[in-house]
Amino acid sequence: MKRTIASALFILSSIFTVGTASAQDRGLSANVPFEFTVGGKLLPAGTYTITSPSSGVVLFQSEDKHITAMTTSTFEGKDPAKRSALIFDRYGNQYFLRDVLSSTVANMNLHIPTSKLEKQVQRQEASLAGGDPILVAAR
Repeated sequence: MKRTIASALFILSSIFTVGTASAQDRGLSANVPFEFTVGGKLLPAGTYTITSPSSGVVLFQSEDKHITAMTTSTFEGKDPAKRSALIFDRYGNQYFLRDVLSSTVANMNLHIPTSKLEKQVQRQEASLAGGDPILVAAR
């Protein structure tokens, strides 16, 4: 559980800038310092533009536009978040995108569903951590 909760919030405000993909399609820009998985696709570290071109869809595009990933999402509230952030779940050295939060674009507060790969990694982590006995002192 600690590994899951120890998500990558360290990339919060220092790496986010609000950008414009076009005059009508606003989104976020983030420099992610590690490779990560979104929608079952592994993306390398780098700068990405994140947009939601339609309801229930989130699009990641690398700065050079050579890498693109699209996945489904669910809307997480009507009001903008207090801070723009990408929230990741971490298992060992693997990162999985969980949420996209925006303080400026209201429709960008999105939750990314857990992929099959992430569920498999969760099971592996649980089996590795589940065998150790836990001792609690008593009086």
